[in-house]
Order: sequence, then structure tokens, then C-alpha cells
Amino acid sequence: MQLTNTLLTNTLLTIVCALMGLAWGLICGLLPRKNDRLTDGQQRWIPVLSLIGVGLVVILILLERDLASWVTIGGMILGLLIGMIPPLHKVALKALPWLRPRTDDRGRKRG
Repeated sequence: MQLTNTLLTNTLLTIVCALMGLAWGLICGLLPRKNDRLTDGQQRWIPVLSLIGVGLVVILILLERDLASWVTIGGMILGLLIGMIPPLHKVALKALPWLRPRTDDRGRKRG
């Protein structure tokens, strides 16, 4: 019975971490690539997103959850790649206005 509970716990932890990594990667993949295209709100959240992503992986490593940490990293990479697919990127930006790039000329370099 104890082995079953441990296996179930490890499996659930791995699945939850994979989904969190995927969500993190999608958000990061949908954000504008260039700093001058980021809105003020997006610029404030970039350090928080970085801290969450790195913190999650470091905590899993310190807890010796190797499979969960690797699956989380894989989910992050997959999310980034999915977020950069142009048709999906356009649809997501229509659905999530917070992720849209800055549309004014503020912050752009002068030519």
C-alpha cells in the first residue's frame, strides 16, 4: 500500500510540474521577443516569470525529484516552441490581450 501511495504521489507531482512548465513556456513564448516591444506590465512580470521557472526546477532538484525536474524543463521548452508557432501565436494574442506587444513608438530607438 505504501509503494502505491508513493508511486501515485510521484506521478501526480510529475504531471502537475509538467503542466506548470508547459504553461510557463507558453506565456514566455507568447511574450514579445524584443524589449522595446514589451509593455510596462510585461516588463514588470518578466523577472517574476524567470524566478518562478528557475525556482520550480531548483526546488525539484533539491527535493531529488529528478524525473519531475526533467519533465518540467521539457514542458517549458515545449511551451516556448508552441508559443512561437505563428498561427497559434496570433490566436493566443487575440484571446489574451495582456500578452500583446506595445503598439506605440515609445521605447523604440531613433534611426
